[in-house]
Amino acid sequence: MVNKDALAAALSGKEDNEEARAAIARLGERDIGRIDKAILSKLGSEWKKVGLVTTGVLIAAPDEYEEIPEAFYASRILALADEGRIEARGNLEDPKAGEIRLASKPGAE
Repeated sequence: MVNKDALAAALSGKEDNEEARAAIARLGERDIGRIDKAILSKLGSEWKKVGLVTTGVLIAAPDEYEEIPEAFYASRILALADEGRIEARGNLEDPKAGEIRLASKPGAE
């Protein structure tokens, strides 16, 4: 699920708050699953900067997600890290400092 409070904080100070909030409110579980899949598809075993991943997913997103802000993709990265589906290091709230990769399988590395 989307943490609405964390997302509101991420969107604070953005000019397009209302449009972004409305676009996010329209997302269903299927949409969130598609977004998560898009994020995961950009990852492998190498560390990547959060900003590089969010920008890549944003650019490749289908037209129906064009109003979804990059901050939402960053919030999904936090959720995926919390779920253990990806590994993270550094400050994930700083797209230039935080890094992510797919979670390693037990026994790997």
